[in-house]
Amino acid sequence: MKYIKHLSWLVSFLAIALAPLSAAQAQHEDVIDSEDKVLNPEHDRIIKFRPLDIDQVSFAFEKLRSSRVSNELGISYIYNSTFKGSGFLPDEKKVNGLGVRMSQRHYTSQKKQSPFGFYHGPVFGYRLLVFEKNVFGVEDLPPSDPDYRFVGRLYQNSLDLSYQLGWQFQLGRHFTLETGAGLGGRVKYARAVGADELLTDNIIGHAVVAEKNSAIFLVPLPQFNFSIGYSY
Repeated sequence: MKYIKHLSWLVSFLAIALAPLSAAQAQHEDVIDSEDKVLNPEHDRIIKFRPLDIDQVSFAFEKLRSSRVSNELGISYIYNSTFKGSGFLPDEKKVNGLGVRMSQRHYTSQKKQSPFGFYHGPVFGYRLLVFEKNVFGVEDLPPSDPDYRFVGRLYQNSLDLSYQLGWQFQLGRHFTLETGAGLGGRVKYARAVGADELLTDNIIGHAVVAEKNSAIFLVPLPQFNFSIGYSY
């Protein structure tokens, strides 16, 4: 099908785009490992809560890999999403969703020991959203009615790729505070049997593929990150 072909092209593009970054990252880690393998044993793990994330409840776990590099894994329960609105503001829709974030951070401060101070690095994310039945508001008619139209439940899968900058502070002996921002893009694959034009009329983003039952969208992804944590 057409959307499978286009989705494969997008995945291939992301893989090619990430290849130079992965090579540079590996080279950078070799330099780090050869120069300094001293970690911060009292603060090499951080459990975090992100209270300002909109329409979701988010937690994360960060672990130092070397004196300057860490990995973070985050998970979110998503309870709201948005459609195009009739006015300036989008329409909120109830969902049951799951989000996963994976990132690598490079700490650059010469005055603070990692994982504190300024950091930067790539972020990859995946989201699955399951919308309520009849989220498009199709009129409920009996199958015998000539205007009857069946539209299935809407499912949406998303892949995110962005780059972030931020700063992590140590508060007291074990508590942490983090603030940061990122910019990237999101690829959304939406599917609902029989939805057709309802997908492009309601889902936010630029439609690169649109078919009777599914569509693929591209959307810019600005991000803001604020978390409080406990290091140990």
